[in-house]
Amino acid sequence: MLISIVLGILIFAYATWMVISFIKKSRQGRCAACALKDSCDSGCSAVSFEERQQILSSTTHHTK
Repeated sequence: MLISIVLGILIFAYATWMVISFIKKSRQGRCAACALKDSCDSGCSAVSFEERQQILSSTTHHTK
């Protein structure tokens, strides 16, 4: 019985945390909440053109 209560509380707490996290990210906007915002090439305003070019040039690996 006690294990069921603890398990139920854990599941409810995790679900609540995920909903709150989703709401916070959705308030930031599409590009600001994106995990790829630092290396994105879509042109969103979260990363300036110069920063995007610098990041892309530093992450490009030349393989032969």
